[in-house]
Amino acid sequence: MPTSNWRWFFEPQHSRLALDLGDEMVFLTPYDAGQLIPDALHGMPFCAEHAEFYTRCLQELSKQLNLAEPQLVQIALNATALSFFALPRMPKSWYFNHSQSIVYSKAAKVCRLYTEQGPGLFVVVQAEERSSLLMLISETLELGGNKKMAPFDAIKVMNDRLAPAPKALSQAFTAA
Repeated sequence: MPTSNWRWFFEPQHSRLALDLGDEMVFLTPYDAGQLIPDALHGMPFCAEHAEFYTRCLQELSKQLNLAEPQLVQIALNATALSFFALPRMPKSWYFNHSQSIVYSKAAKVCRLYTEQGPGLFVVVQAEERSSLLMLISETLELGGNKKMAPFDAIKVMNDRLAPAPKALSQAFTAA
């Protein structure tokens, strides 16, 4: 659980955003300076707003995914980092097929997106009226045209691409 000692900082050795969890434990995100707002590079406390998002995300993910706690924590911490520190992006919906089912977009909702190469499992990081920022939580996803997404990569898409994900899915990324 979050404590008042947690602190975001930019870890220079790996050039990634990190979270100091205290007791010499550090969580290293996959996000480099080119993916982050400038404030993320200067360090800041893991504030109450971050803790609230992280806790809500962890609770929602545990209802939707059949994963071990360390895996859920990894997903929730990366989603929190993206939610507060990701650079704004334009939707790149053309990589994904339209969904045949209507999915209500909200933060921490697990959904599927389909490409011509197959499906990917995502979690909603930021939900807007027409589009959402999503984070890939399954294995590498081929987008086509030599483009692919790695686990925890983020992409913004129109909400008409979001398809329901089966309950208690256990196919999420497993490198916790």
